[in-house]
Amino acid sequence: MERRFPRTEFKSDLADLMHALFSLSVSEIAEVCGVGITTAEAWRAGREPVPYMAYQLLLFRALGRVPFGPWAGWRFIEDRICAPGMTPAAAPRQIELEFIDHYRIDRRLTEQQAELLDGTLRQRDFYKQQCGLEARWGLMLTNLFT
Repeated sequence: MERRFPRTEFKSDLADLMHALFSLSVSEIAEVCGVGITTAEAWRAGREPVPYMAYQLLLFRALGRVPFGPWAGWRFIEDRICAPGMTPAAAPRQIELEFIDHYRIDRRLTEQQAELLDGTLRQRDFYKQQCGLEARWGLMLTNLFT
């Protein structure tokens, strides 16, 4: 009997394909890909090639890795989304991503406060210098007329 492996008609990583097909049950594969159980069994047995989109969906489901588009190489690990090459500890959590707009607003407000403080400090320094100059001129005028 000839041994058959799962296959595709496009360039794919056999290890990823095997992991995706054998880490999920046949019923899960059928549900994820929207096919019948006999088709999922045929993919596993290598009797039929796995279509490209089914391969992509299975990679996403089994490995938690987005394999296509601008998000290619990103992974989902527990409640974190990891960019390619990023360690899971450095990746943002889902809850942090939900509040990203608030973080942006907070940063903008902090920058505005810093600009206001800088302006206030410049004004203080200016008026402090002006008071010193005016005090000297006032003392000179007082000495002249007395």
